Parts: sequence; structure tokens; C-alpha cells
Amino acid sequence: MAHILIPKEIAADESCIRCIKPDKMKKTRILPDAMFPREGGCDASLLRLNYTTLEFCIAHGKTLDANGRLGGLVKFTQSLVDTVNQWATTDDAIVEDAETKEKLPCGVCAHIEYSPMDNDEYVDKNKDYYTDSPITHPMHADLMFHEPLERGLVRIRMRKYANQLIKLAHKAIMTEQSMGGWVV
Repeated sequence: MAHILIPKEIAADESCIRCIKPDKMKKTRILPDAMFPREGGCDASLLRLNYTTLEFCIAHGKTLDANGRLGGLVKFTQSLVDTVNQWATTDDAIVEDAETKEKLPCGVCAHIEYSPMDNDEYVDKNKDYYTDSPITHPMHADLMFHEPLERGLVRIRMRKYANQLIKLAHKAIMTEQSMGGWVV
């Protein structure tokens, strides 16, 4: 890829990719846990498609699995995240607290944030990075949830949110060694 400055701000219509491991799939369905941050965390890794290639995303996704396989890719934008954030405040997003039996909108909120990495370490995001910078992932971003993933109601609320995001996003499912087409 050419020598292109990667902007620190992510445009509302910029496509980002979430690589999905095979264990986060059930046949051709992406499980909501595939969009979750790690336990206790708020960040789920993404790649900014404008500053890399689909081939790089596929190759990177395969490195995340011990067997070198990729389950699929999910492509979405900040605009879509904003749509799901709005939906999460409506009666269509109701979840029930198992302890209190209270029913409320899931209320989960997220945004996409630039977060360049070198290997598995975040680097100074205030520096300028280019598509050919000598770090492994200058195009890395995170889907940042506004609260950490925890067991119980938080996980239930995030599952509801993730299902809606997956439903509205573009998806590609890996079949054998070839990538399936983008499907809605």
C-alpha cells in the first residue's frame, strides 16, 4: 500500500473490519460474543479498511486462531455504530435483569477509536503513522464500549447490542480456503 497518512479521526462512513475466529461462529452464524471485548475490558480490535487491504485482514484474522483459520469478517462504520447506539435506547432493545426482573432498554453505547499497535502493544496514537510505517498495525482501531464486559446483566446487554450490530453489518463467512461474498 502507498505511503498514506492514517488520520487520527475516524470518519462516520469509514469501513472497519472485525476478524472473527471460527470458535465465535455457529455454522455460518456469527455469535454475539465475537464482537465483545475481553472480560473486564472495553475494547474490541478492528482494522481500518481504507488503510489496508482485504487480503491483509484475512491473513491477520488467520493469525488469531491457533489452527490458522478464519471464521469470517464483519464490516461496519461509525455511522452504523451510532445507529445501534440509538436503537439501544429504545423499547426494541429491552432486556430483563435476572435478579430484579426489571425490563429496560439495553443502553449499551460504543464508538470507534483509532488505536495503532505494534505487535500486541498500543503505540502513541498522537504520533503520525502511515500505511507503510514500521509498526505491525498502524491501521488498528478499537470498538470501544462505554463500560467493561462483566458477567450478568452487562453481558446480557452487550449480547443484545452485538446481535443488532451483527444483524445490520456486512458479513463475509469463510468457506474452506476462499472468502464468501459480502452478504447483508
